[in-house]
Amino acid sequence: MTISRSESHSHRSSSIYSGSVAGGSPQRRTISSSGLNTPLSPGSPTRTGSSEVGSPAIEANTSLRLERLRKEMKARDLGVYVVPSEDAHQSEYTSPVDQRRAFISGFSGSAGVAVITRDVTCMNDIPEGLGALSTDGRYFTQAASELDANWHLLKQGVEGEPTWQEWAIKEAIQMSLDSGKEVHIGFDPRMITYADIEGAEKLLKESISSHPNSVVKLVPVRDNLIDILWPEFEKRPQREFKSVLYLKPEYTGEGTNCKFARLREKHLTEYGSDTMVLNALDEIAWFLNMRGTDIEFNPLFYSYLMIQGDRMTLYTDNHERFDEYQDYLASIQCELKYYDDVWSDIKNVASELNKKHRNVILTRSGSWRMVNCIVDENFIIVQSPIQGMKEVKNRVELQGQKKAQIKDGLALIRYFSWLEKKLTQDNDFINEYDAGLKLLEFRSKLDNFKGLSFETISSTGSNGAIIHYAPKSEESSLINPNKLYLCDSGSQFLEGTTDTTRTLHFGQPSQEEIDNYTLVLKGQIALAELKFPEGLTGLQIDCIARQFLWANGLDYAHGTGHGVDSYGPVHSMGVGIGFRAYCNDNTVKAGHLISDEPGYYKPGYYGIRLENMVFCEYDDDPKTFNGKRFLKFRTVTKVPYCRRLINVKMLTEKEKEWINNFHRDIWDLYRNKLSRRSWEYQWLKRETNTI
Repeated sequence: MTISRSESHSHRSSSIYSGSVAGGSPQRRTISSSGLNTPLSPGSPTRTGSSEVGSPAIEANTSLRLERLRKEMKARDLGVYVVPSEDAHQSEYTSPVDQRRAFISGFSGSAGVAVITRDVTCMNDIPEGLGALSTDGRYFTQAASELDANWHLLKQGVEGEPTWQEWAIKEAIQMSLDSGKEVHIGFDPRMITYADIEGAEKLLKESISSHPNSVVKLVPVRDNLIDILWPEFEKRPQREFKSVLYLKPEYTGEGTNCKFARLREKHLTEYGSDTMVLNALDEIAWFLNMRGTDIEFNPLFYSYLMIQGDRMTLYTDNHERFDEYQDYLASIQCELKYYDDVWSDIKNVASELNKKHRNVILTRSGSWRMVNCIVDENFIIVQSPIQGMKEVKNRVELQGQKKAQIKDGLALIRYFSWLEKKLTQDNDFINEYDAGLKLLEFRSKLDNFKGLSFETISSTGSNGAIIHYAPKSEESSLINPNKLYLCDSGSQFLEGTTDTTRTLHFGQPSQEEIDNYTLVLKGQIALAELKFPEGLTGLQIDCIARQFLWANGLDYAHGTGHGVDSYGPVHSMGVGIGFRAYCNDNTVKAGHLISDEPGYYKPGYYGIRLENMVFCEYDDDPKTFNGKRFLKFRTVTKVPYCRRLINVKMLTEKEKEWINNFHRDIWDLYRNKLSRRSWEYQWLKRETNTI
């Protein structure tokens, strides 16, 4: 699965195979990660489950929603309103109550920003304006099919295309020039980071300098405008504070008090303050060794955490869910308060600290509203030290990842062999959605399985070219055994989180498909085999996986790798391999758990992606260069490649040796776990045979 905080190959929207529906349409049903049938609450108007070439797009009509939004904008004197994808915790995956951008735009992808303008010169009863949706290359095809005529698609990373900030500011400046009035660009200050506002303010200042007769300001809007109009079109989902659990040391390898001591000794001292506010849910869950169920696929719980000296305050609701952990919370000196109490406490604590000439520490994911609570402006913004601590897995976490991969590998082997038999031997008709449910069935039988780690991507033919495609129950295509099939999926176990992608063909692939698959495979092996000195970032090594595609004039529009948590979000933002800015923020270190997932996509025809999980470790050779040791990757995924898609003539001897060793390990690991007379045994034997 691919990534970025905006780039996460992220994948993925709410509940496995879930999709929102326009108000008034029949209610859909979905299969949750627990495997239970649950009704979907009506959500945004979306088109999902794109089908084969030539199928008509099902377009949503967002006109009435935009008309209503612009009336709210007029009441608050806004010329532009920005609706991001993230929730108040900057989560990539959000629960239905926070999917505001999907509601207003109809675009259901996990990354993107909607910008809506209101023509301040328009005197009509029905306000006029424009709409723009900015997203990255993973979602260009999907967005083009889901957005209606009210929206303009801004393609991030494409030369000549403006960013959403540039587009919003340009439109606001033009309206100011046309009207002679001050134009406001509004934000819900909880949903955008202070760092993003600073960047936008800088860009605005630069842009205004070229248009001195314009006046534009960025303003916080206390009430979220989407929340106001949502109930007028459909029942708005409610925020739920559901069950939590304490993750035992046998899975974490380190207690919270030990993490607390490391944080104080190595980080808080250098900042000159012992007061820090956290709002990233993955960091809070990891630091407290607790997990939750508030967001589908992500074992997290809604909360803020304030650290003060040697004590903590956890801001969350439904305190009854913590009743059985009261002794544990006391042992780590953690007090419970209500979720929204955090705002007044930030204000009061900051005021007291100011009297002592000390600052509140906020992280880069800290929201604009947090800063607005600090009246005396005695705060500093830092790269979260907990993010870096969390990213480097300890021995127990890495061992847990290996165990998780072994369990998940068996489920995937059984699934792929089952699917091939059904399609080619039994001549059954199976659609993408039902196939994904069968994979969930195999996984649900595994020990410590806690659900899926993201919405399963089960795609046949041209659907595979939609990078974050996810089939829906009533719209998915039949899997065509004569076309490529791409499956990207993952599991949550107490021991760890998995993310695996395989592309298969169940008939006779074309030479083009074979050759392009092999180019992708060569790139994956090259990264897996890379040895490199300490101090390099993921941006610096990204080209290793792309080199063979580049040599043939091909590429892919997503990152090559993303960090993965230990029983946490499948996309962890502390490390990445790719071309986006965050991949250059941190160096790749021993203990990092990362995906290795190059791909190639031919829109309208097929998609190819291969994804393994690797962790970084020191090379066995103790040699150093300029005092730097060398690092290497260890591949822990245990799922074979599709033999009929490998062009052996394109492989070097070293690459063939790598594949043979990889397959030999898989065969030795699973052969005694399968009946010798079974189809899956024969399938595995064939796929892992020496090339």
